Amino acid sequence: MAAENVKSFFIAIDPARHRDQLILPRQFTNRYPDLLGSCVILRDLGGRLWHIEVIRSEDRIILTTGWSDFFSHHSLMFGYMVIFEYRGASTFLTSILDHSACEIHMGDPGGSSSTSQPLPSFQITMSAPRFCHRCIFVPGTFASTNLPRFVNDVQIHDAAGRVWQIGVDSRANGVVRRFARGWAEFYTTKNIRPGDTCVFSLINGDVPAFNVFKVAVGGGEQNMLRQLPGKTLKDANILPSPNCFPMNPNLSTAHVCCLPSINMSTVRNLG
Repeated sequence: MAAENVKSFFIAIDPARHRDQLILPRQFTNRYPDLLGSCVILRDLGGRLWHIEVIRSEDRIILTTGWSDFFSHHSLMFGYMVIFEYRGASTFLTSILDHSACEIHMGDPGGSSSTSQPLPSFQITMSAPRFCHRCIFVPGTFASTNLPRFVNDVQIHDAAGRVWQIGVDSRANGVVRRFARGWAEFYTTKNIRPGDTCVFSLINGDVPAFNVFKVAVGGGEQNMLRQLPGKTLKDANILPSPNCFPMNPNLSTAHVCCLPSINMSTVRNLG
């Protein structure tokens, strides 16, 4: 499916805002203003269909009657992510990611299980301003295990729907060495600062794409810079990884690990 034809988005759940109604992302509704009728159908992974009333307010599209039933049935919690993939005829296929970034499969009411593998991830603390502003080195163990060789660039998907193309430099054997071209713009635009720790979670291994979590200076709240890629996570080629990668001895600030349970209890979405 061509990227321009993909009609997918996700929403990070905040019960205080989303329990009774859900406003669809402006980027989606502006691009497809006439796509939906007065009612939409949400199809969950268990095959159940949920009929949700739609109202329009100015340029916003809001899911109202029926949404709270969907919300309650799936026990949505703060920090869960609901992925919407448009399938035509006012119908969305939905999937849900829990706090561990794993997909939840709903069976009988009240029962759920997470079956997806943890996302291969690494983290880097920005300790050298000039160096980290211009480029960042990808730990060799992670790159050789999870990324294709001789790749020219990777993608970072942000919360505003923008896809950042980041050029990479590779070693002689083709293993990715560092993120370079385009990184400085992302670093500046997203207000990343010395002392921040960024966690890079691989969501697609064929055409490498990452979600990025930023932990604020001083170990405060986690902020998420993220955006659904061109296909849902259940369709992405998520490569397996060991539970933990060793620290790269050549990079004192790079610690590599797989994050089976990212604490998202205080996550907020950065645009």
